[in-house]
Amino acid sequence: MSSRTLLVDKFICRSCLASLRKRNPAAQWALRHSSSQATQATKTPTSQSSSRLTREQETERQKTLRALGLLNEGKDDNVSVNYFEQGKGGGLRRLRNEDEFGQSMMDPDGQTDYRLKELEDELEQASQFAKIVQDIWGIQGAEKLRKRIASQDESLPRPSLLLPEEDWSAPQDRKQIAQLNNMIRTIGKKFRDGAISQKRINSLWKYYAAARIALSKKWESVHADIWDLLWQILAADHTNNPNRMSHIHTLAQDMQKAGITLRDDQQMLTIEATFISGSKEDAITAHKKLVTTLGAKPETFVEFWQLGLRMYCLMGDITRAERVANTLLESPHDKDPRFLLPFIRMCAENPATVEKGFELYQRLRSALGDSVTIDDYDQIISYFLASNETEFAFYIFVEMMTSETVDLRGTHKVPPSVANPFFYGKWMKRLIGAGDLQGAHNVLLYMNSRGVMPHAIVVNGLVGAWLRSGTADNIQKAEEVAWAMINTRMQFLSIRKDMQNLASYVRLRQYGEGWPRANLETFSLLAENYKERGLHTKMEELWRAFREAEIPPNSFMLNQLLSSYLQDGQGKHVAELSNDLISHFRVEPDPWTFLVLWQALPINRLIRLPPEQRPEEISRTRALFAEMVKSVHIFAADSIDVQLARCILHSFRKLNDKLGLLLAYRALRQLFGFVPPDFAVIGLYVGSEDLERLGKSKGGLRSKQSVKLMHAAKQVESHLKRRHEELIASGQLRPGEDLPEEVKREEMGNLLDQFLQNEVALLEDENMEQLLAQATIEMGLRGEVPSVKSSPDI
Repeated sequence: MSSRTLLVDKFICRSCLASLRKRNPAAQWALRHSSSQATQATKTPTSQSSSRLTREQETERQKTLRALGLLNEGKDDNVSVNYFEQGKGGGLRRLRNEDEFGQSMMDPDGQTDYRLKELEDELEQASQFAKIVQDIWGIQGAEKLRKRIASQDESLPRPSLLLPEEDWSAPQDRKQIAQLNNMIRTIGKKFRDGAISQKRINSLWKYYAAARIALSKKWESVHADIWDLLWQILAADHTNNPNRMSHIHTLAQDMQKAGITLRDDQQMLTIEATFISGSKEDAITAHKKLVTTLGAKPETFVEFWQLGLRMYCLMGDITRAERVANTLLESPHDKDPRFLLPFIRMCAENPATVEKGFELYQRLRSALGDSVTIDDYDQIISYFLASNETEFAFYIFVEMMTSETVDLRGTHKVPPSVANPFFYGKWMKRLIGAGDLQGAHNVLLYMNSRGVMPHAIVVNGLVGAWLRSGTADNIQKAEEVAWAMINTRMQFLSIRKDMQNLASYVRLRQYGEGWPRANLETFSLLAENYKERGLHTKMEELWRAFREAEIPPNSFMLNQLLSSYLQDGQGKHVAELSNDLISHFRVEPDPWTFLVLWQALPINRLIRLPPEQRPEEISRTRALFAEMVKSVHIFAADSIDVQLARCILHSFRKLNDKLGLLLAYRALRQLFGFVPPDFAVIGLYVGSEDLERLGKSKGGLRSKQSVKLMHAAKQVESHLKRRHEELIASGQLRPGEDLPEEVKREEMGNLLDQFLQNEVALLEDENMEQLLAQATIEMGLRGEVPSVKSSPDI
């Protein structure tokens, strides 16, 4: 059988084919005979009939035929036959010739050509449908569909994955249907390859939602396979489908309007989607209606009743939830005991049922046995902590940590192995790490109520987590707890002073809530937060408390205080404050301390520096560099930060201190391990810290700077190209080998050194050597005075 016939058998109604095959000609002999054959055919029955008649009867018959004009007499005595056709109304129509008579016998109703055209159209549609199915579902999907069609009732409509666009008369409707078809083709191919992106799912939903009004006019035109494809995509449980339940709710409503019978799993998903995206009462009603069907089938029993349990728990209907839970517990079907978790959560939220919730936890723990996990404990503990039932949460945590060897229910005194700050500290750290800050706060309050003093390091962890969250409520809690710890330290210091004036047998004790004493970390957390939020007033208040707390500061605390002054526009006090704190508390500065000091210089703070102040500022800048040279050991672990190095170099550039700039640059390279990146080199070339803004500038002076920027970039590129060629010529690099990155940066550093040295040589001062020696001393540098001769390379 040919492939064309095979396609017809697969995709054309078999009843139509059978009717066509049965429609045979009424007389096989009426097939366009020649005239002689027709004459012989008419003579044969006449002669046969004449042999059965008497002579008188035959003579009478001949007369009758001659009178009617039906007898053609010729020389060869042949008979000519006329053909007639009786129509549906009973009238006779004479046929032209024997050929027309044969065609009338083959096709009495004249429908053969029409049926052949229909067959050709159906064959073409079948070919197109087979291609679409293969494109969307692949070869295996097309084969499954063919088998389903072969076993399908012939009275049912043929399958289709695309909507018939011609069924809609309105142009807008046809446009929307065509757009939906195009999206089905596009997304169908992606669906076959794997998960579909969120963008495509949203696009499919957009076109489907736009076509819903048109589809509602002809639900019967949407084949079940189209609904199935839409369901598979729009109801997919995937992170790329965040609006899944909303899609299911609308899609299920449309399918029911179209008369599509939902599968069992689709019905349960529809109930859940209705509960989430629609009416909760409607979802509960639909669930009750399916109790005798889905609720009784072994295949759907567990999932159906678990869905009901979740809905009743969310509705707060404890009576029905308990009834459903008992139904599941008493059923013989296999199930995961964790279905009780929603019920436990609902009971924990209500003080009247919290005992029942704890009993359910114990029942769940017994059912799980050795399969219970840490995550199970954490989840149940979070239920009780969220409802402020910290005591029951503590019972469960103790059972988790002691492997159920310690049961605190009914005990009036907690054993020392549990009632200690270390045990509670483990719990708080676990909650903070999981992001449950409210739960950790509840544990902290529970410790205070039990008289257990938490360790400061644990409370500081909670304070830091609150501050990092950035929410107003958490920041307020952090400040309240941190200042409570600061007040506790103040009380401790006051008591310690008073004890010196009292007899040895007198003991003073703190009063108030049991908060640990604040330490350096507590102050540092608040200082960093106040600095980032620009709360300089609170920073000063904190600093006063810090000095009264008699805690020696560190560089971090110093940096936060200095940065706060700088942000508040009080940069002129930064240098003096830094010197006082460093000398008084003997705090060793770190790189961040020097960054604040360089940023606080007037040349970096002020928009315009008066010319008469320039010599004084040059001396101040060189002195600050000398201080940094004394602390060069703090940069030994790592090279100097690029931000700090650029701030130093541009400070000398802005002051037009070319000698200081050259010395600072060479010192940064040799003493601090500074390797300038390309943007730092070009920035010093063109005299700007913001190259991005300089590149976008237009007109006037900025336009000239842009030209200067392009010229500097070309100079750097030309220098690197020349050095690349020299290294290849000397054999240090192979031909075709690129310049290594470290070599490139080193060469760019050398280029900048030559540029700065040439800038100094252009000064043409007779006392250049003495000025250079003086600058070297002022900047704390020792060694050979660099040459100021210009280089021909620049």
